Amino acid sequence: MNILIIARGIPSKQDPQWGSFEFDQAKALKALGHQVTIASVDTRLRLYWRTIGLTRGMIDGIKTYNIFFLPGKIVRILGSSMFNRYNAWLWHKIEKVLLKDEKFDIIYTHYLPKTHSAIRYLQHINAPIVAIEHWSEVNQSTLRPHVKKMGDEAYPKVDRLITVSYAARKSIMHHFAIDSTVVYNMVDSSFRYDVKLLKKNNDKFIFTAVGNLLPIKGYDTLIHACAKVAIPRNKWELRIAGHGKSKSYMSSLITKYGLQENITLVGQKDKAGIVDLLNQSDAFVLASRSETFGVVYIEAMACGLPIIATRCGGPEEFVNEKNGLLVPVDDVDALATAIKYMYEHYPNYNRQAIADDCKARFSSEVIAKQLTEIFEDVIAKNTINS
Repeated sequence: MNILIIARGIPSKQDPQWGSFEFDQAKALKALGHQVTIASVDTRLRLYWRTIGLTRGMIDGIKTYNIFFLPGKIVRILGSSMFNRYNAWLWHKIEKVLLKDEKFDIIYTHYLPKTHSAIRYLQHINAPIVAIEHWSEVNQSTLRPHVKKMGDEAYPKVDRLITVSYAARKSIMHHFAIDSTVVYNMVDSSFRYDVKLLKKNNDKFIFTAVGNLLPIKGYDTLIHACAKVAIPRNKWELRIAGHGKSKSYMSSLITKYGLQENITLVGQKDKAGIVDLLNQSDAFVLASRSETFGVVYIEAMACGLPIIATRCGGPEEFVNEKNGLLVPVDDVDALATAIKYMYEHYPNYNRQAIADDCKARFSSEVIAKQLTEIFEDVIAKNTINS
């Protein structure tokens, strides 16, 4: 099967998390024998150099196409109509190259904005479209108008819609009256429990959090909880990996509570760096306000870590008494209590069992086989109806 993945982006040394979900799935599908191509249109505003124009590459046997000219925010200064024409121009240019180079059996889109663009602009690639929804924006009780508009226009036109959790499925059914098939996110094989990688220094109990430093991830709640937790400060440490606009506010909270010796913002890490960070830790904690699934949680579980998560959508479907704790969103006291409980009851968690269960449910092979079955079914039905 020849699969075209429409992604947010393609991971790089400068931005290793950009399009990482998509690329992990691409590798897993290729491992099953499929031919896989990734295409992305980049309109982000970033303060580093990017190649202007269309770039092509080959990474781990996967063809990649990316196009960039100007950040969308700059074009928007000229008005929404100009931005729409600019966006259409980018997509039509990449469509022209894809039509010249490949014939695809299926188009597989990630996230509503990319699905919406594919529906509008990839009209000449004669292949059915399967969309998968990870976007936390569609998991809100009230949708912003432009999100509702995109969903109303895109979801009814895809040949199959996948959601990454039953919570996301329920939300999309509520907002758009569109049913979907649940396929959980996968955990890359790089994340693994390996006793050889475990930390050697046991002086402090190390908690780790990973995720973009944004308000939706609830880091302010986590820092407030750390300030209240009833554990001697010389006995624990929290390491937070990620980057984003909340960094300065988080730093100010850490200083306000005098937690500079306990909480460290370690910056953005690539996949290898995150794996190393997790394997040097005792437990994982993240106080997200909304998750359609929560890949970082299962990455931690794959490394055998017990986790503390919030009841924010996705984590409720895989966190249980054997692998961690769930607390309400934005409940500082409950989170502080959970952190203390984890510190005191850590020996009750079986790291090997946590890792084994995670692999059985979320490994790349398991999820890629589920996706393949969906693609084959969609292609077969499309052939019959054509």
